[in-house]
Amino acid sequence: MSDRGNFWPASPDWPKARIETLGVTVTASQGDRGDFLCSGPGKAIAELAKAHPGSLLQIASDRALLVTSPDAGPADGWHPSGLAVSTLHDAHVRLDIRGPGALALLQRGSASLALNPTPRSAALSFAGVTLLFEPLPDGARLHVDLPQATHIWHCLAAALSEREDHP
Repeated sequence: MSDRGNFWPASPDWPKARIETLGVTVTASQGDRGDFLCSGPGKAIAELAKAHPGSLLQIASDRALLVTSPDAGPADGWHPSGLAVSTLHDAHVRLDIRGPGALALLQRGSASLALNPTPRSAALSFAGVTLLFEPLPDGARLHVDLPQATHIWHCLAAALSEREDHP
């Protein structure tokens, strides 16, 4: 069987990865936050989020990703409130897309963002991959499953290299 390892583009060094163009900056990070998948009743998820400050990304009515500082977060396992918590610290790469051209770039990657820039669910399709979308004041943060992160990174790089000025 032939080695296809060189066929695919290499993953960037995530802590150092950066794309900078006129109007848009994309940076990456991985493993520097606490990521917890919470599954269970919506009220129990909301109570857990109050006890562990951070970003709560609602995926469905009974599922959310809680992003905290690295040393803060709930314990893994079943909680008395009927909530299940799973640690996902190294499962995602976070891509921060910021700048005046960020919205235009995000809308190119997702038709649903073009129709609604503030979706109710954090889960959406972007460049053919389902990921989690976190709006920021000057752009957005994409939480991408590690195996798909290189694909999204190269899609963003290609879109940004097509032209220098992004509205």
